[in-house]
Amino acid sequence: MTSGVALSEDVRGVLIYMHDTGGLDAKTICLLTGIPRRTVYRVLSTWQRTGEVKPAPEGRAGRPRALDFADTQFLVGAVTQRNDLYLDELRDALEDRCGLRVSEATIWRTLQRVGFRLKEV
Repeated sequence: MTSGVALSEDVRGVLIYMHDTGGLDAKTICLLTGIPRRTVYRVLSTWQRTGEVKPAPEGRAGRPRALDFADTQFLVGAVTQRNDLYLDELRDALEDRCGLRVSEATIWRTLQRVGFRLKEV
């Protein structure tokens, strides 16, 4: 089985059927299907806990980013025009132009995420 690929609901249903109706344990299911043991345990555990076989929702988990695409583009443009700006200057410019007050660490992480490195900033 390919690593990192989410199992479809059909495959999850088959795993549960093999366990509940077929009476097979997780180790045997792994040997027969080639699906990693941990994956089989997770599917069975989720089934027993929630009664559903749906995979976990895809997408980014956690808190939304403080800076959206337009804010990031503003920072990239500012650094591209003048690469000797300090982070506090970028923070003040972002507050003046976009009305956002964020930390210098947020600005630095955003610049790193789009590919800037210390020597370029």
